[in-house]
Amino acid sequence: MSDATAESLDLLEHTPVAVFTLGVDGTILAHNAGMQVWLGEGGPEGGDGLRGRNIVEWLTAASRMLYETQVIPRLLERGRLREVMLEIRDGAGERRAALVNAELRHVDGRSVAYVAAVETTARAAFEKELVAARRETELAHRRLVLLQDATSALAVANGLDDLGETLVSAASRAMSTAWTAVRLVHTSGPAGAEVRRWGDHPPGVLLDARPAASAQQLVCRDIEQIALAAPQDAAALQASGIEALVTTPIVRTMGERTVVLGEIHCWFRRARSLEADELESLRALAAQAERVVDHLRLRDQLQHHALHDSLTGLPNRILFEQRLQRILERTEHDGVPCAVLFLDLDGFKGINDRLGHGVGDEVLRIVADRLRRVCRVGDTVARLGGDEFLITASGMDDAETTRFAERVRSVVREPLDGPAAGSPLSASVGAVHWRADVGRVPPSAEDVVAAADAAMYRAKRAGKDGVQVDVLGG
Repeated sequence: MSDATAESLDLLEHTPVAVFTLGVDGTILAHNAGMQVWLGEGGPEGGDGLRGRNIVEWLTAASRMLYETQVIPRLLERGRLREVMLEIRDGAGERRAALVNAELRHVDGRSVAYVAAVETTARAAFEKELVAARRETELAHRRLVLLQDATSALAVANGLDDLGETLVSAASRAMSTAWTAVRLVHTSGPAGAEVRRWGDHPPGVLLDARPAASAQQLVCRDIEQIALAAPQDAAALQASGIEALVTTPIVRTMGERTVVLGEIHCWFRRARSLEADELESLRALAAQAERVVDHLRLRDQLQHHALHDSLTGLPNRILFEQRLQRILERTEHDGVPCAVLFLDLDGFKGINDRLGHGVGDEVLRIVADRLRRVCRVGDTVARLGGDEFLITASGMDDAETTRFAERVRSVVREPLDGPAAGSPLSASVGAVHWRADVGRVPPSAEDVVAAADAAMYRAKRAGKDGVQVDVLGG
């Protein structure tokens, strides 16, 4: 043997790459010393080492399945194998990854696989870390985009409804929730706590009646934590299949005092790990909401005042005519008739002059409440000013319009309580009914109101406390 050949064999024997031959049944026929080092299987110098043992002894369960169902069949079919990743457990029980290449040859009438395996444990770990880092980067980017989108939407929000819907959408996207709800509680008004809510919540879980939540974020990752932290909801949530939840408060710090303005509620059908960055996304959304809620609440109030009567809270003429115009358009489209009633109170001037404006104002509020009571859901009651009121209703024929106008007249005639007790009060009611007919140009809202006003004046001239009904265009 030449020195060069001996040097090559020595290099092959001690290279860190595992080099070995296998029978097609997996039996190790020959191997270099590097394979024993790699597998952590020591042995006496000059012994047989690993020969006669089967390679599957060291393969993990998943790699053994891959070896038996994919690696050997592919090697027998193609005669070679390139860069297949297998995982083994060494003599100490540690997992190691290996990149395997093999060639199938025929020696002395039998098939023998010549195999070279390079350990890639460090490389595999690095690649896993790289994949995890890439995933974290993608998640961070997605959350950043989500927060930027939410910020942009809140910047152009046109009131509290826009705020609530934006928060529901952003929280749902960020957390992949089963249900998401946003609640705002305003307690500074004269009527006590005002609650606004958007989104959906699990059946049986009621949010409106509750006081504002704690200033701390509530995180329940499984049903056991829910039972401890939210016992009042545990049964309903379990019935709905909810196994995790997060409640994120919308808070404002005022010196040493913290005020809870509302919450973002997220519910999940499966237990969740709820990582720190996910929870921080919700806190960031809540912080953005806190910065704009007062501005949007003020905008809503201004819009409300612009379209409602300050004394009774009823819609004013502007809002009434907007709603009436939509009803007229719907009537033209689907043929469902509509009616408008114009009321002028009889006897109100005497109450106002005799008992004062304060009592007069209270009487107007009483009348507004009575009109709300007699109307159906979907009808609109408005105050024009003074002692004049308007009502619009859909789905009434001529006879129903007349009966409705009589009910309105009757409810106004009910006896008054308080300082105005014993004072007579009635109403002259003018009503118009309109049903879309082919070829007829639909009236405008202003035209309908003017026609109802004219009918009301006929009721006044007829002796007051009466009803006059017209069919518009008839």
